[in-house]
Amino acid sequence: MALHPDAAARTWLADFQQRVRKRLARFDRELRWVDPEAIHLTLVFLGELPDPVPIANALEACRCVPMDLTVSGLGVFPNRRRPAVLWAGLAEPTGSLLKLQAEIAKALTPFVEPERRAFKAHLTLARIKGGGSWLGVVTSMLADGWNDAPGQWHVEHFSLMRSEQGSAGARHFVVREFGGDPAGGAFSIS
Repeated sequence: MALHPDAAARTWLADFQQRVRKRLARFDRELRWVDPEAIHLTLVFLGELPDPVPIANALEACRCVPMDLTVSGLGVFPNRRRPAVLWAGLAEPTGSLLKLQAEIAKALTPFVEPERRAFKAHLTLARIKGGGSWLGVVTSMLADGWNDAPGQWHVEHFSLMRSEQGSAGARHFVVREFGGDPAGGAFSIS
């Protein structure tokens, strides 16, 4: 389950990712950058599921109220001692994003184990192959205020996704989108 940036936000995110990449250029061998077209916000990770129909049916009642998401800062998962993912954080001040994520997670409990970690809204920018010798550079980037024009995008729907692993990384495909109207707001994507 995911949210996808609109075209304007995707352009901004590609530029943002490129600026981060330039600042971390000397560590490029340690980082595998996500294709900007594949950047998305994962709400609930489903793993391998053969039949999406029961999941889509369970999501019919979930409502996505319109909201604005703002890119806010950089970080790493799982921690600074063993970083595996470089991410850009997301902020949504009204609580609508957290409510949507919780509603979707609850609807999907018959299909997946609930996540034990707290939801952290983020966009994966890169996977980390090496150590974390570049973390000091990331910290200084934030201290320098280099991200003084945060990107933003407007959200009105969420997507059920399917992923395929390949030699160039994962490719993501929209199976179905769900809008704000719980009485028929979903539509299929072919």
